[in-house]
Amino acid sequence: MAVPPGGLKQAGVALVTALMMVALATLAAVTLASRQQIDVRRSATFLNTNQALAYADGVEAWAVRLLRRDQLDNNVDHPGEDWARELPPILVEGGQVSGRIEDLQGRYNINNLLTPEGRIDATELERFRRLLATLDLPLELANAVADWLDADLEARFPGGAEDYDYLALDPPYRAANRAMTSLSELRLVRGVDEAAWRKLASVLTALPTPTPLNVNTASPAVLRMLDETLTAQEAAQLVEARGDEGFATVQDFLALELLAGRNLDADALSVSSQYFLLRADVRIGTARIPLLAVMRREEAGVRVIRHARGAL
Repeated sequence: MAVPPGGLKQAGVALVTALMMVALATLAAVTLASRQQIDVRRSATFLNTNQALAYADGVEAWAVRLLRRDQLDNNVDHPGEDWARELPPILVEGGQVSGRIEDLQGRYNINNLLTPEGRIDATELERFRRLLATLDLPLELANAVADWLDADLEARFPGGAEDYDYLALDPPYRAANRAMTSLSELRLVRGVDEAAWRKLASVLTALPTPTPLNVNTASPAVLRMLDETLTAQEAAQLVEARGDEGFATVQDFLALELLAGRNLDADALSVSSQYFLLRADVRIGTARIPLLAVMRREEAGVRVIRHARGAL
């Protein structure tokens, strides 16, 4: 039986319509399934992150207790103590936790350069230059850092920089003209490129108060800044001389035969510390919390004064 031409046309339209409906239904189903998977992943990430943050708080509490216990036990801080031992990765539900505590007073406090009046201490500036020389960095960086810290607007020569130098950059910014609140500010200082930053970040810190250098935890590179005549070999011998339990007093350190005839400032040295850095790494599922916390040990206990998930 012959089908009228109009019937074929209608059948074709109906077929196309049916196919379009099937395609739309399939697209809707795929979209809903994709959204559901995204929602599930988002929820899992949210839960994992919250769990990781809780574990990070736990690591922080562990560090506070450890430093407080050490404070009550003795008045000397050295790498052989419990606080200095790295917490190896510990398996927890869904992931792992690790952490370690570092003595920030084993580094040079960049804010020691600045006097309470907003000027640069000449003795500290010379020490900083010696540290730069040890690291094979340009000595002019000392002037750039000094200009960043001091209250005046006069650029030092050579290598110094003040507002008019930084305002010419893209994007422009001003010199801080105050103590650094974070060591990461160094990346803004003229001449501190990525290579210089990598070297300086391991030997410097930026603490809110002037601090003496702990000779029990300072590296050979940092110890060399104490006197211009100290060689790399002699600095390594100083580290070896402190042994497993460190120097009991600054006088014990200064009494070393190696330091005879060298006029070192005892007030700039210490065998104990107030400031410490906690590095914690928490991984739960797909979430990762790299926590940095600066801790200050005070008479009443240990207080966390700064948190970060990057540079401090």
